[in-house]
Amino acid sequence: MEDKKTIKMLVLSLTGKCNLSCKYCYAAKHPQVFMTMKTATKAINLAAASGKAFILQITGGEPLLAWTLLQNIIRYVHQRKIPAIMQIQTNGVLLTDAIAAELKAARVGIGVSLDGRPGQNDLQRCFADGAGTSSKIIAGIEKLKEYGMAIGITCVVTESNAARLDGIVAMAYYLGNVRRIGFDLLRGQGRGAALQPAASASLVTGLEKAFALADEMEKLTGRKLLFTQLERVEKLAKGEFCGFAHCHAMNGQTAYVDATGNIYACGSLIGNPKFYLGDVEQGIDVHKQIEISNYIKASMTFCQTCAGFSLCGGACFARWYGRGGKGAYDLECSLKRTAADCWKSKQGGVVNKCCSEKS
Repeated sequence: MEDKKTIKMLVLSLTGKCNLSCKYCYAAKHPQVFMTMKTATKAINLAAASGKAFILQITGGEPLLAWTLLQNIIRYVHQRKIPAIMQIQTNGVLLTDAIAAELKAARVGIGVSLDGRPGQNDLQRCFADGAGTSSKIIAGIEKLKEYGMAIGITCVVTESNAARLDGIVAMAYYLGNVRRIGFDLLRGQGRGAALQPAASASLVTGLEKAFALADEMEKLTGRKLLFTQLERVEKLAKGEFCGFAHCHAMNGQTAYVDATGNIYACGSLIGNPKFYLGDVEQGIDVHKQIEISNYIKASMTFCQTCAGFSLCGGACFARWYGRGGKGAYDLECSLKRTAADCWKSKQGGVVNKCCSEKS
């Protein structure tokens, strides 16, 4: 077993501030200050101490509000030859030529949040005055396209867009530089606690339409669009992933650092003392790290009794916890089951043993 202090994913929330006011934002109550470079370097050094490669994900709030800090972080990583795979999750609104050029030169992976066609996206991703954000987001994505940068899209699923998830597929092909889509269910933290999640029937309908449109567009264009959910099923089926491999918090391998330097096991659980791991000054409390890991594992054992577990890989603890933490979260089960069914249909129903079933 790996040392519990080995961090596979370091997430830096550069600020809780954002230039948007999305209706479902789970990070809305994160610290409304900006991280200092001192805090950032201490966090990076903490993750780099093992000498092993790790993912360095930059987030917020909106991380591009702290562009100068982000530039300094990029330089620090490159100058010190730190084995970090850098990624940024942005709403795309603040992207400029200068920013796009520098992110490309630094080989920073980019994820942009977009929730469908303009009419769908603008219902939930909006500015503080209620105005829609689509035109600004699309302009940012097109700016990245000018610099030859492929991106991933995160689409948050709520009742307002669940049945029309083919809209985000249409946008991906329209934009041209989208290579991957990941669907993120509404979380019960922050503003998301006040919203009703999608109905399972709507979600299943939307997913089936999205996957079908992607297949059709691939035949027409020769360009394959990847889906995070389908990739996960394939890796589970081939034994490249085991159950709950996606949950670094469960495996004690995530450090989510807020703008003040406090460290939590998961970004969705920032501010909750139950999931507090320490701070960048004192480091991670290993006993607390193990305690949280064991708590998450114990909480999610019900997943392993499900017949679909081998191709599901287990639910997201933060979503389950945010929705009351009682029994299976039916909506996520619908998401995972639909993805598995779609993947199996492409394989003619033949599925290899997952890693937990192999000798």
